[in-house]
Amino acid sequence: MSKSRLSVLVLHEALAADARPDELDALVQVREVRAALASLGHDVDTLATNLDLESLRSAIAARRPDCVFNLVESLAGEGRLVHLVLSVLEAASQRFTGSGADAMLLSSHKLLAKKWLRLHGIATPDWFEPGAAPQSGKGRWIVKSVWEHASFGLDDGCVVDSAEAAEARIRHSAGLHGGDWFAESFVDGREFNVAVLEINGRPEVLPIAEMTFVGYPDDKPRIVGYAAKWDAAAPEYHATQRDFESVSERDRKRLANAALDCWNAFGLAGYARVDFRMDAEGVPWVLEVNANPCLSADAGFVAAAAEAGLPQVDIVDAVLRAGVE
Repeated sequence: MSKSRLSVLVLHEALAADARPDELDALVQVREVRAALASLGHDVDTLATNLDLESLRSAIAARRPDCVFNLVESLAGEGRLVHLVLSVLEAASQRFTGSGADAMLLSSHKLLAKKWLRLHGIATPDWFEPGAAPQSGKGRWIVKSVWEHASFGLDDGCVVDSAEAAEARIRHSAGLHGGDWFAESFVDGREFNVAVLEINGRPEVLPIAEMTFVGYPDDKPRIVGYAAKWDAAAPEYHATQRDFESVSERDRKRLANAALDCWNAFGLAGYARVDFRMDAEGVPWVLEVNANPCLSADAGFVAAAAEAGLPQVDIVDAVLRAGVE
């Protein structure tokens, strides 16, 4: 546990009245993190921020916290702006939790992230952007948002059987949800979430969860879509389950090493989660690098820590320590 009493400012996005379920979940995270910090004996305040970054700078200067606990996941509903808050904090020489602005930008922009992974020799599935479909576009593809996380806009219709169909789905998703979209080669294999927590200055891989798809029909894509994460009335919500017992020692080592390669390549700090698909040959393919995964009690990161015997309050303490030190 942290030994000294600190003044900690929990920073999060100011949400619109019509915020989506995944956005509203951020407020649950704020309440739980604040409660954990208070239980550790710290002086805790919260601040909601928006695109008025000058007001943010002034508010932090007035409060002068020992550390900002950064829980900002987007600004004005835009994932592409999330790194701006960190740039303000860095410019003010303010200590804060988690990764810095460069790492956040690099990991949040999924196309930049994939290019960075390739540059560092880390396996990630092939992809194409709108208007750049490969001529030999056979095989399955999955269409994703470039910037948004939490499986935003992801449903069964995003998995298609040709590059031509992927182009059409990109146009459909952009028209329906806005923003930028791309197509990624669909790895028809097992899916894993790998949580990494910085403890005493070193990244430690927590127990690895395989995402299982219980009772899925053969023709239903095995993906963790938006409904599986956020719609309690959807069958996928209950049928998509974590399994910590199914990961063999060989697979655990491969996944852990690949996650640590991502940690080092992106310059991550504090905590992170890397999502993988593993093919039939046992190759782990990186789908996403998440530099600020959710710390709510029902989130995958906390579930992985619980498998290691770490309660939520210990995660919050470790993340705070890494930010301060």
